[in-house]
Amino acid sequence: MKSIKSILGMLAIVMIMAACNKSEITSRNGIAYKVITEGSEKTSEKGDYLVLNMMYKEKDTDSLWYDTAENMPQVIQQEDSMWMAGDQMVQVIFAEMNEGDSVTFDISAEDLFTKTWNQQVPPGIDPAKVIQFNIGLERILKQDELMAWYQEAMDKQRVKMEKQAEEQLAIDQEIISAYLSENGIEATPTESGIFIEMLEEGSGKEANTGDTVRVAYAGYKLDGQFFDTSYEDLAREKNLYQEGRPYQPYEFVLGQGMVIRGWDEGITELQEGDKARFFIPSTLAYGPQQRSEVIGPNSILVFDLELVEVK
Repeated sequence: MKSIKSILGMLAIVMIMAACNKSEITSRNGIAYKVITEGSEKTSEKGDYLVLNMMYKEKDTDSLWYDTAENMPQVIQQEDSMWMAGDQMVQVIFAEMNEGDSVTFDISAEDLFTKTWNQQVPPGIDPAKVIQFNIGLERILKQDELMAWYQEAMDKQRVKMEKQAEEQLAIDQEIISAYLSENGIEATPTESGIFIEMLEEGSGKEANTGDTVRVAYAGYKLDGQFFDTSYEDLAREKNLYQEGRPYQPYEFVLGQGMVIRGWDEGITELQEGDKARFFIPSTLAYGPQQRSEVIGPNSILVFDLELVEVK
């Protein structure tokens, strides 16, 4: 029994060593990469479209540079003009992968920028900095398969974004409700999720979708940090003043997407002369996008508004 166990143990070690050797590969241009997951035997040819899930980051700090998990996979055509523009440092690995493979490898910032993206290393980035790539080749597509895949991917992305927006809206509404309660503010929620505090009632025409309106405003966050205003004196006070900008009520057509949804929807609750404060969830403002230094991803916005005119 001991001899059998010994033989089995040796076989296991040999198999593990073989697997390790198989996972460590050097590409034909000299980049060492490790296969994490082996896919099918399907390989790509010149002109094929590679659907890639990709993440790369600074290896020493884990600072993320790019991640397709936040959006859709990246589609690259093998050996198109962009592919062939540089020395194909990274592209060679793409070409060597089979459908379903996932790999990881390191590359210097200098090789990434100059030999892959065909550009100079930007100021402030150490050329010797090591960038770690994790890549999965999801699909290999022919030209006639691309549009069907793209439509399916867009549908999946839309469903994903709708779910994320729904979850974020619930979070934002809870934060706004707590803020209103803590500060003794009475505000009425709309069906879409805006909270409106009426400051002064006007007596003019009601605003409807399709109307041209003029709105004076000041925008800030729940922490009181201002980011924009149509009032010149307030802009100067908050260090937001821009030379040459006209400080006057903003004119736009309601419901045409010329402003954030929170404005398009909220202003239809007002009539000419109304002054109100809008507490707008991030999903009805700029969503997960970084709009500015002040307006980060998923920022709840507050606007003090006056509906100056309904044309």
